Amino acid sequence: MGWITTSLLLATVTFSSSIGSSLERRDEVPFKLYRGYVIVARGSIGGLKNLNLLVDTGAVPSVLDVQIARKLHLRGQPGRVNVPTGSLAAERVIVPDIDLGPLHLSELSVIVQDLSFVQESLGTHVDGMIGFDVLGQSPFTIDYEAKKLVFGRIDPSLATAPYSPGLPYAIVLLRVQQETLAILVDTGASNLVLFQRGVRNCRSAINTVGRETWVSMGGEMPVAKAELEDAFLGVTPWGKRVAYIPDNSANQSLGLAGLLGTVALGKRVAFDPVRKVVAWDPKEP
Repeated sequence: MGWITTSLLLATVTFSSSIGSSLERRDEVPFKLYRGYVIVARGSIGGLKNLNLLVDTGAVPSVLDVQIARKLHLRGQPGRVNVPTGSLAAERVIVPDIDLGPLHLSELSVIVQDLSFVQESLGTHVDGMIGFDVLGQSPFTIDYEAKKLVFGRIDPSLATAPYSPGLPYAIVLLRVQQETLAILVDTGASNLVLFQRGVRNCRSAINTVGRETWVSMGGEMPVAKAELEDAFLGVTPWGKRVAYIPDNSANQSLGLAGLLGTVALGKRVAFDPVRKVVAWDPKEP
């Protein structure tokens, strides 16, 4: 889903005393799940409390709804944000005091967008999108079954795949037969989504088994349903997997072959910025 750029600005992160300097203690933030994969948690921005914040690891920079920006009297400069299909016109502002559970940022550069389209899709109001520029500062686990975010050291029994260091988002390598694909790990995606341009060199490893029409926040989207044989996520065997290839993805950038929705990994998925790994329950199919 994310708004993607290659620069992070003004992210100053601290933790409340309840978590401790060693991150040994865990703090939990409950969330609501919409459409089976969209995570919305409560947090505060600029002193406004109990805001609905969509948790989106594919979003960099984070996004503030235009109504909240006006309530906080924030005015910025128009600019552009890079996304896989090109660039997006957006107003940038500096927001103070972002809080999500124990995570606190004194200020952060975000973009301002009208997020009313999210409410139309999900049936709930969203005041902002918290992206990987915030979430990527602390180890955390998404527990889909318990519907909570758990901040702190991740379970060492989880299977892991490294993500690329030095980038403001989590990109892992998906290996299918002899091809290696760069995949963005995205809580804002519902499945493993591959772009037509990204997989053009490994068509022999992808078996198309049908077609579907998705209804997303962007409207209806025709997709091909495919099966991958003998997939690996990093060096971890991932077996036979289902992937979806949107018809309108032929012009996606060559640097990114697709998106991996975290909900497709299993009931527990974690991000560890210290070890630079994405982790999941190896017992999940």
